[in-house]
Amino acid sequence: MFHREHCTRKAIEEIDQRATEGFGIPGLILMEHASIGIARRAERMLAESEVASAIGQITICCGPGGNGGDGFAAARHLASLGHSIHLIDLAPTSAHPERQTNRDICIRLGIQMDNHPPGRTDTASNDLIIDAVLGSGTNRAPREPLSDCIDWIEQQEAMVLSVDLPSGLVADSGESPGAVVTANSTVALCIPHMGLLLGEGPARAGEVWICPIGAPRTLLPQGAPIFPPEPQRLPSNSISHLQ
Repeated sequence: MFHREHCTRKAIEEIDQRATEGFGIPGLILMEHASIGIARRAERMLAESEVASAIGQITICCGPGGNGGDGFAAARHLASLGHSIHLIDLAPTSAHPERQTNRDICIRLGIQMDNHPPGRTDTASNDLIIDAVLGSGTNRAPREPLSDCIDWIEQQEAMVLSVDLPSGLVADSGESPGAVVTANSTVALCIPHMGLLLGEGPARAGEVWICPIGAPRTLLPQGAPIFPPEPQRLPSNSISHLQ
């Protein structure tokens, strides 16, 4: 389904860039597609667990970039479905425009939000944690407060859903130079990064699902999901294409 050259950080970033600059698709539209897929996967994880009525306590940890913006946008959808949402904003002064837009909406909706990571010894009664701390830009050990939040996630008993990549995992190699999240499931946005399927990736990512984000068909490799933004399980034969 995918070849190595499709799944590099550079190739995936070029899809985003060409979608926005070449086709005039606003980043907010791409983020909205991504967030719908994240919310749908979160709903499915809760439904398949022992959560009563599939309505859960969800903590969403949002980092400084677009990954964090995806987390804020997903929070809107999940709150509208009746879930109890607790947002952790690890970069309240971030200037990322799409992130800021979705953060502001969450504030206006009255969704609970803290501007600091939980203490390392703090525990929470969560059914699900959504890891939207770091995305594909990671190539060195995460720093505080991001690393503190990753460490906290690792200490929790709740299920973990990572956005695009488990935070701390290097996109192209699957290496983890520092703190890294171990997820039960990961929603890869548009195209799966090689790091999900190489090195530590398989052990850290859990089940990998792919969600289209509204990029035009002409920008995508043959066979990539296009529409709707419904996560699809990564076929097992994709792994051999990446190794």
